[in-house]
Amino acid sequence: MTTCPTHRTTPALEPVQPHNPTYRTGICKGCDAPAGSDYERRSHHCPCCGERLASGCTGQPVRHSCPNCGTFDTSSTQWLPSVDPIIELLADHYTPTPWFQVWAQAAIRFGYDVAHHLAEVTTEIDRTHLYGEIVFRGSVLVIRHGRRGFEAASDCPRREECRRGRVWTPVQIREDLLNVRLNGPGPWASECDRASRHS
Repeated sequence: MTTCPTHRTTPALEPVQPHNPTYRTGICKGCDAPAGSDYERRSHHCPCCGERLASGCTGQPVRHSCPNCGTFDTSSTQWLPSVDPIIELLADHYTPTPWFQVWAQAAIRFGYDVAHHLAEVTTEIDRTHLYGEIVFRGSVLVIRHGRRGFEAASDCPRREECRRGRVWTPVQIREDLLNVRLNGPGPWASECDRASRHS
């Protein structure tokens, strides 16, 4: 199928980014099509109007969108109706991100006013937890979420030897966060996350 439903009765628009058959060096990493080849034209350009696909080459995801025509399913060579993201959201046809799910749990456990000040923090060292910081008037309380649920950070008790280590206390409710903030690590706190470096 080369003509999309939009242009079955009207002529297709002139492409702004048409295929350029002039030879250029290079090969697409997604579909291995040589630049300027007919294979590149089929993989990277709309079969209806010739516009370069907005979502890359057909060697990657199944659905690709053309700015002039709509969405094309490259595996079945069928034109698909465009998806309205608002309808997807309102119909609950989407998957919340892991961070949003953790934020929603934090809002229920600790209150929406606390969650309002909770921001995601990325770390390249520990991939098993999602980290966040409750930042309020310049003060910071670090929390994380993993297999043990929510945990709040305190400085390592061995401050003289370990200046950057932290211990993590499980927290279930708002009062647990307050206790960690006022009194430091609780009885169920983990070992210092840098214990192996100063033992």
